[in-house]
Amino acid sequence: MQIVITGVSQGIGLEWVRQWLHRGDTVLAVARNIKESTELMDLQTQFPGKLDLMEGDVTSPDFAENLAAKTTALSSVDVLINNAGVYPEGATRASFELGFSVNAISPWLITQALLPALRKSRLPRVVQVSSMMGSIEDNTSGGSIAYRTSKAALNMMTKTLSVEEPWLITVAVHPGWVKTRMGGAGALITTEESVRGLMKVVEGVSRSDSGKLIDYEGSVLPW
Repeated sequence: MQIVITGVSQGIGLEWVRQWLHRGDTVLAVARNIKESTELMDLQTQFPGKLDLMEGDVTSPDFAENLAAKTTALSSVDVLINNAGVYPEGATRASFELGFSVNAISPWLITQALLPALRKSRLPRVVQVSSMMGSIEDNTSGGSIAYRTSKAALNMMTKTLSVEEPWLITVAVHPGWVKTRMGGAGALITTEESVRGLMKVVEGVSRSDSGKLIDYEGSVLPW
């Protein structure tokens, strides 16, 4: 299969790349600064012809179109994973704007730009890396308002896309509390565990799952 992933320089994104490559798939991976990730460069050497790297900022006005142009070299896009994300601190205008720009607006624009390439796939899937913190029903503690609302917006986008594009399987996924720079040292699971579970979700979803929020263990979560 041919996979497109954003936000791959470290953490969950890097692990997505690693596990798809080990599975034998071809990956187009996007990072803001490729040279800062020696792991990415090592993977490109380890898997010649299987990993294509693209440098770019998902919030740039022309990013989605540039990525779409890059995919013309592929026969199709089978899986798009909008993994790039931020955890904005505070509740200022700047933190809300950053959260929505990266976590909600960019995934929407990227998905729209790649729809023609996804249509060429036999079983096209779009995965939006969301969070349980975007669940309105699950919010019993408050806090992290800019992050929560941006992920809630991403969840709504996922549901809307599933209605507007019924030929496409689109799901939001909760990767768990993962030991990354964002998740912190107190997190419960490793990137390997999270992505291993998420891979099973992606491989097993059908059109009846489209528009749902699913965690890395395969459970459907409340909006």
